[in-house]
Amino acid sequence: MRYRTFVIAAALAGLSAGPGRTQDQETLAQKAQAQEEQALALLRASSAQSAIITFCAKHFTIDGTTALRISQTARDVASKILGEDRSTAAFKDELARRYAEVKDIGEQQWCADQRDALAQGEAQIFKN
Repeated sequence: MRYRTFVIAAALAGLSAGPGRTQDQETLAQKAQAQEEQALALLRASSAQSAIITFCAKHFTIDGTTALRISQTARDVASKILGEDRSTAAFKDELARRYAEVKDIGEQQWCADQRDALAQGEAQIFKN
């Protein structure tokens, strides 16, 4: 996914620098690229919350309602940026990548890492 985002960003950068481009077109292309990157980041956050709900409740006490709300809000915003079809496809790809990451690291370790990373956040997903 990171590679694909890099390729898209590079392609957009190449298009915006092409001959005949006005400064306004370059600015629009840069804004579109930034919005796409933000949408993909939101989908990564959503997939992390989904994985926390799926895997971490076995090992820790979590606030599943808050995790689900964060996940759904992130997906909703990404869908507004990318469109429903692109957002759904990108989320499925991201979720598959996230689940593979959990499998590679191991559920308990991945969840412990997430708990540590989220310990200082406003929303306390992990309760123990």
